[in-house]
Amino acid sequence: MKRPVDYLRRLEKAYFRLLEVLENYNPSELDIALDATIQRFEFTFELSWKAIKKFTEFVGLEGCNSPRSCIKLAYRLGWISDQRQWLNLLEARNLTSHTYDIATAWRVYDLVKENYKAFEELIEKLKGLLREETSNG
Repeated sequence: MKRPVDYLRRLEKAYFRLLEVLENYNPSELDIALDATIQRFEFTFELSWKAIKKFTEFVGLEGCNSPRSCIKLAYRLGWISDQRQWLNLLEARNLTSHTYDIATAWRVYDLVKENYKAFEELIEKLKGLLREETSNG
């Protein structure tokens, strides 16, 4: 069983890889950048909600078994500040299975581009939880 810190490290790596493609490539000039953004976003989103799940278990809470329930719980716990932003990311994640349609791919890209900084906020909050636990434990 992986520890919360392992989930956090994997999430942080995925987020930095997403940032790399968002900051260095223009998908309107290179189709592969659009595809890479969507793929890296999928990884980052999946690791985010799974990290939330692991951290809720770490602090002794239950009731986080799906991306939506984890988002709602993280919002109630103050780990994320904008629930609507995360629900937009969830919508984008749900659309990724339809990115063979170029219009949908661009919709996903736009949703990611508008909301990706939410991942950074979550990462910082989870790091803070780990610091609290190690200083209290």
